[in-house]
Amino acid sequence: MTEKGDPLMELVADTRQINRDRLKEMLLGRVWLDIDTATVHLVREERNEKGSKEAVLLALLGQKALSLLKPEKAVDAMTPKVLEEVTGLKGNTVRPLLKRLSEDGLIVRRMEGYAIHNAALHLVGGAITRKE
Repeated sequence: MTEKGDPLMELVADTRQINRDRLKEMLLGRVWLDIDTATVHLVREERNEKGSKEAVLLALLGQKALSLLKPEKAVDAMTPKVLEEVTGLKGNTVRPLLKRLSEDGLIVRRMEGYAIHNAALHLVGGAITRKE
């Protein structure tokens, strides 16, 4: 049976597009990206009113979005130092939080820093739900 004629092909999804759509849904109005400088910025209200966990996850999600837009300029990971700059949190808050988020399976540690794995997007989405 050819691939196009296979009825199971109706079950196949373009995960790249799903991830882009999901990222937009989670980040719109909360993060802005500067493509020229390849930097992520939290919207002031998100930076000031969210807890440290949400701020770090939003920054990492923003970095993932930036890496999808400009793969030649940005990787999807951030170092603890960059996370401190983006979130305004101190290192003694960021580093233990990164360890805890990693243990919880929300983020992964890579050579370039910490990142949100595609398979954990739904978990991270639940962790940063908006409080109206």
